[in-house]
Formats: sequence, structure tokens, C-alpha cells
Amino acid sequence: MTLEFLRNHDPQLVELNCGRGSVLIPPSLGGRIFCQFAGELVHRLDTAGMRHPSPTEYDNLGGNSLWPAPEGGAFAFNYLPGSDAWKVQDGIAKAVPTVSCDGENCARVEKRIVLTNRKGVKVELDYRRVVTVPGDLHLPLGYALEGMCYHTEDLFMPQGEYSAEEVLLAPWSLEQFPGADGIVAFGKVAIGKDALNCDFYGDPGERLARRPGHFTFALGGVARHQIGVKVQSRPQFIGALDPRRSLLILRKTEVQQGTYFNIADNEQPEGPFSAADLFSIFNGGELGFYELETIGAMRIVNGLVATSGLSSQTLILRGSLEELLQYLSEQGGLHLDESLLSGFA
Repeated sequence: MTLEFLRNHDPQLVELNCGRGSVLIPPSLGGRIFCQFAGELVHRLDTAGMRHPSPTEYDNLGGNSLWPAPEGGAFAFNYLPGSDAWKVQDGIAKAVPTVSCDGENCARVEKRIVLTNRKGVKVELDYRRVVTVPGDLHLPLGYALEGMCYHTEDLFMPQGEYSAEEVLLAPWSLEQFPGADGIVAFGKVAIGKDALNCDFYGDPGERLARRPGHFTFALGGVARHQIGVKVQSRPQFIGALDPRRSLLILRKTEVQQGTYFNIADNEQPEGPFSAADLFSIFNGGELGFYELETIGAMRIVNGLVATSGLSSQTLILRGSLEELLQYLSEQGGLHLDESLLSGFA
């Protein structure tokens, strides 16, 4: 069983209970966060990669992980100087944090790491995640739904003086879930015109539908696609509806003080400030998973990179398709047509 495998993998695992679910934080997995609900693991977990880790390649194990932005471009943290080879540095991929509890509903995940950007600047920083669950989860009355939620305060705290002309740094939270075909991702925005950034791997075409106040993104297929939801559109949330698992997943974050920049994993030919997204959604295509991502801002004080934060909430609901659609419409103000769930293969 995947959940028991995760629990047994790390005897130092910390678990925070929330209703019929819980949040699991195994230190040996580098700061990743996982959720289980009613005995089923909600997030993707690559058990084969855990059993047989690669000596050379990045082990993409799933869960909710914290990353440094930007991924690509001139200031990239996923490309070292003079190299076009994508790489996840050891501070993110392998460094084991300490995980401590602050009462029954809160855990702190902390480690000191060193990262090198594409310009060759070494950045020493403290990586911190504060994970909390509500003491009691109160869902609105009138819905035959069960659920759980958790909140993260993610911080990157530089431990030296780094010029903002040489280093761009902001946190982004990548939450990875299994499945693709038949799952519909979506987002709600206050300003629908020009709300989406498709400058990642190309435009998803007919899979992406723009509507007044929201968009839908039919996941699956073979090709990989990624979209960003621009800060200027004043987005309210993103999410995904998984009919097969009877799950509705919603992610929220607020706009942070600071500077938003392009986090994309490409050369960013228009420069690092050619995009400013608050959310991102990745369709893994043939990889068989998708990602719901929240993005923070870079803070600059007197020309130097300062502590940057990202506050995110994930709500996971389970129930019949009818109940989930009704909840999303009435509580989220976003109406999804059920026909969307069978429109693509």
C-alpha cells in the first residue's frame, strides 16, 4: 500500500491530523509534504524511485515541494554556468531538513542550503516551511462532502548580501498529483482579458478554454503543457476536478509584496521580467501526473535580495461529482459544465 510505504519509509515522519485525513512530512524526502484522506494518498508518490534512487538523475518523487525561482533564463537555479543540462541542486533535492512540531497542528521544516545560479553566484540561505492544519475543519452546511486542508508559510532567507542585479530569488510551491486524462484544471480570475501566460512549452490549444472570469484546462494527452495565471488578472484560486477519485482540489495564495518575475523553464528570450504569474498549472501528458503551483515574489531591500515568502492553502474535498460541482459553483463562484469532463482523451 502506497500510504503505508511512505509511513514506513521514514521513522522520523511527522503527521498532522485533519478530520479523516492528515498531512505527512518525511524529513528524508527533502521537505516534501504529502496528504492522505481516509487511508488514500492524495498526492503522487514515486515508490519505485524511492526504492531505487538514481545515482545521477533527479528523483521526482511527488508531493508538495518548495523550489527556488527562476527555473530557467539568465538567472536560473536549474542550469549551472555554461551548461544547458537541467539539474536540481542538492540543497533542494537531497538536503535533509529538521522537522519539528509546534503543538498538534503545526510543524516546522528547516534546512540551511547553498544554491548556485546560472551567473555563477553562490547563495547561502535558510529554507523554511511552516505547515499548519485547522483544529476543526468546518465545511459549509448542506453539502454531502468530506474534506481536509492545510496551509504553508514558505520562506527563503538569504544568509549573505546578494545584489538583485546578480541574483533573482523567489519561492514557488509545486504540488503534484497523479493522473491526467479526464481531469479538468481551472482557475478563477477577476480580470479575464489576457489572464494567462502560455510561454512555457507552447499553447495547449483546444485543451485551454477561456471564459469570462475563469478558464478551464483539460489535462491529459501525450504532450506536456504549462500555463501561468498572471498577477495582473487578480486570480483568486486554481484547482482540479478528478472524477475518477471523486476529488476536488483547490489552491489559494495572496499577492505578496515584492517583485514577480518569469519563473519558466526556458531561455526566457524576452528577459526575466517578461512574465509575472501568481499560479501555474503543469500538464504532464504521458508522464501521468499534473501540478498545481503557487508563486511568490522577490523582496529587495537597498538593492539586495531579502527574505521572500509564499503563503499557500490547499483544500481537498471528496464526494459525488454532483456535490463537488455544486460546491465549486456556490462557494467558489465557478460553474463547470459536466460535459468538460469527457471532452478529451
